[in-house]
Amino acid sequence: MSWLFWCTLIAITVELVIQFCIIRAAYPLLFAPMPDRFNLAGTLTTLPENDESIKIEAVSFPTSNGLTLRGFLATPENCDPHRLILFCHPFKSTGKIALFQCRGLLDAGFAVFTFDFRNHGESDTDPHYDSIHWLSNHEISDVEAAIRYIRQQPQLNQLPLGLFGMSRGAGAALAVAAQSPEIQFVACEGAFLNEELFLDHAIRWGERFLPRLFIQLVPTSEVIRAFRLMIWYSQRRQGCRYINLKSYLRSLKTRELLFLVGENDRSVVPRMTELIVQKIQSSNARVCLLPKAIHNAGRFTQPDQFDAALIDFFSQMPLKLSQQTESEFRSDPVSPFRKRSA
Repeated sequence: MSWLFWCTLIAITVELVIQFCIIRAAYPLLFAPMPDRFNLAGTLTTLPENDESIKIEAVSFPTSNGLTLRGFLATPENCDPHRLILFCHPFKSTGKIALFQCRGLLDAGFAVFTFDFRNHGESDTDPHYDSIHWLSNHEISDVEAAIRYIRQQPQLNQLPLGLFGMSRGAGAALAVAAQSPEIQFVACEGAFLNEELFLDHAIRWGERFLPRLFIQLVPTSEVIRAFRLMIWYSQRRQGCRYINLKSYLRSLKTRELLFLVGENDRSVVPRMTELIVQKIQSSNARVCLLPKAIHNAGRFTQPDQFDAALIDFFSQMPLKLSQQTESEFRSDPVSPFRKRSA
């Protein structure tokens, strides 16, 4: 009995020490707000806000919990838009960058609707939410609010709607599309799954400071367990519920999907996109590799390829909503968001 007791005590102590070491080392890196971690590469000092070929109309709309989100609708000046793209910006950026990221689409006759997520730009700040780079239920709620607003506007509600998101915004776009049957086209740059990205960063970060043999000796299950403990703690601290995007991927099997991937992206390595595509298990998911591009910088590095891929992809959207889709949409503009935690 004494032998069994001491063996159990030693095992528990070792487990606690391992968990403490992982959490102590990883939490500040992965869960503390880090302004520059996933920021847009480069500095957009000049944007075509006064471009005579583009008309920009400021918009504002409420969220389900009473916040006001602000953004704008950009349309070609000399023609009526034939399709509408909702742009979801990355963490620590604003919807304003849509004027750069979606310029090719605007020139091709698309309308672009964008907004600042809560706690960003000109949108209201949620006093109960301290946003970081991980996708949460609040970003989902904001995208849903944008879609509700769009479908209440007579000049917009007949336009086919596609979603385009970057990094955390890409996750929000995918999650909302998985729950909204009328959204059939989603383009993403820098999309990721929380748990897989954590593991990738934890391993790469650990190898910088610890012997590779030590990293290999730590079971993956220990790292995952530490991650889930950090998720639980961080959700309480940040005032949100992180989203397990993995559980939504099968619902995207019937969607048309485009993944823009930076070849030199070290924040969200190309392997992350491969994992997402594998889990979706759909032949409708296509990947566009952008040579030499880093995270969120596809259009900086490869503007022609970037624009051509988006235009070709979104041009496949039907010009008119089917009667069945339109009927579903009027009865339920945004499908209820199921609670699935990260």
